[in-house]
Amino acid sequence: MERILLVLNARQPDISSIDFACRIASIANTKLTGLFIENPYLELIPPDIDGPSYFETIDKITHFAVTADTDQSVRLFKDECQLKGITPEICIDHGEPIQEISYETRFADLLIIDPGISFYNRQESLPSHLVKEILNRAECPVLLASEHFKEPDEIVFCFDGSASSVFAIKQFTYLLPEFENKKAILLEINDTSEEKFKDGHRRMMAWLRSHYRSVNYHGLQGDVKDTLFPYFFTKEKKWIVMGSYGRSLLSNIFRKSRADILIRTVDLPIFITHH
Repeated sequence: MERILLVLNARQPDISSIDFACRIASIANTKLTGLFIENPYLELIPPDIDGPSYFETIDKITHFAVTADTDQSVRLFKDECQLKGITPEICIDHGEPIQEISYETRFADLLIIDPGISFYNRQESLPSHLVKEILNRAECPVLLASEHFKEPDEIVFCFDGSASSVFAIKQFTYLLPEFENKKAILLEINDTSEEKFKDGHRRMMAWLRSHYRSVNYHGLQGDVKDTLFPYFFTKEKKWIVMGSYGRSLLSNIFRKSRADILIRTVDLPIFITHH
């Protein structure tokens, strides 16, 4: 892994996200590119947010919440990187944020973003509108940062037998081989009583054992929305890996209100990628 992008609000850079990204860059022994968003007013206000659906200017949105200008934010980012021994790179977005971020992901190995990043002066459900769009359009894996970085004891790979879930498992493993000594959990949620541990499961377990020192299978029975969240509730030092945002398992997880439970309550990093 050579190029990690971190998306930041140029007016309100999130310190915890910078720290999280620096820790990842340190583990991967690579530089970190701060992608500063300057023109969020070009983003259309989503219909699920109270208020009219039209284009607003940045001054109307954040006139009382501005804490820094872009130059100050860049200096803060550089200082934090240098304190942690990370080589910083800077990319300032002057265009339409979602389009620009999506384009930058084409030339990146990993995108790190705060799941609640927003430029609206109003409450949003999680993930924010911006993050949902990025998850749908990103051309590289996305890592949703937790509020506090905790190196994992376990990597939980959400598996449903699909090519997308296998692709996500492989992408995470290839990008972060430094986690080979962590415990790998292959987690499957089955909504029927039918036994589903078949040839594909055995092959996936064998693949994981070739990359991780400790591998276990954990099958849960029940509906995703009723089973997945309790599994992660109160858990710490676990990272979640999932595939194909917007489809299958993730289409259920990231509906309004369910995402809030998963992201805000458990506060665990979530790695998501497309196939």
